[in-house]
Amino acid sequence: MNEHDWKTVLSRAQRGLREEFRLYLVAITSLAVAFLGVGGALLFDANLGALAERWGQSGRMSIFIESDAQAADVAQLQAVLEGLPETDEVTFVSSEAARRAFLDESEMVAELSSVPAEAFPASLEVHIVPGTPVQRVGAIGTRVSEFRAVSDVETYRGFFNRLQSLVAAGRGVAGLLAFLVALCVFAVIGNTIRLAVARRRGEIEVMKLCGATDRFVRGPFVLEGTFQGLAAALLAVTVLVIAFLVLRHSIDGSVAALTGIEATFLGPGTLVGLVLAGGLIGAAGSALSLRRYLAV
Repeated sequence: MNEHDWKTVLSRAQRGLREEFRLYLVAITSLAVAFLGVGGALLFDANLGALAERWGQSGRMSIFIESDAQAADVAQLQAVLEGLPETDEVTFVSSEAARRAFLDESEMVAELSSVPAEAFPASLEVHIVPGTPVQRVGAIGTRVSEFRAVSDVETYRGFFNRLQSLVAAGRGVAGLLAFLVALCVFAVIGNTIRLAVARRRGEIEVMKLCGATDRFVRGPFVLEGTFQGLAAALLAVTVLVIAFLVLRHSIDGSVAALTGIEATFLGPGTLVGLVLAGGLIGAAGSALSLRRYLAV
């Protein structure tokens, strides 16, 4: 098509959007809800990934001390750990300090204030250098557990593995949801375009009699479908941004208290990609619908 044909197609698409405004508004609103679900899943996955990265990089090991351990044995163990290249910091936490920390983080201070310090074992809290292989951390834990002053060693690897599995599952759910939303967009936009074609059947027949090509006839409908997808995705992104900004303070308070990190939002690239994906799916849905229902 030449420049004049493109201008005509754009003009017809604009007129179609005005004439079918109510029909397209219903479709855009319905699709925005679907895109909002995808955006919410991506947001959850992004924060879960950030949590896994944050906790995975801040490697930690807790070494619990026997109640009857000698101070010299604990000091020797601490010195050995501090001399390892894999350890960044080793801190001794007494039973009383562990009790105070527990009460400070608990909401049932009055009920638990009578719990004796002996209920909280002393420990050596070891911070592992970021990037240390998991196997090496496990090997250190195994060797440390052989010291007579040690009652138990916790490397938290089982928790990290479960968290990684949860991240992978979350990404799988987000992918499945995106696929279902794509099918929904195809169906909704396809049906909407089919209704628009039925309403403008007379105009289409006149155009064909005047020698209009199939591409020229289909062009406005493809643009209208593209607009529906773009508008629905953009509306969903706008709602998601506003909701995050409004709830950010309360979200940060809850998330930071539980995980030690602040809630993060989707990056600009992800947001733009979501909007563009809406437009592409809308264009594809309308094109496929036209192939099936537009007999020209």
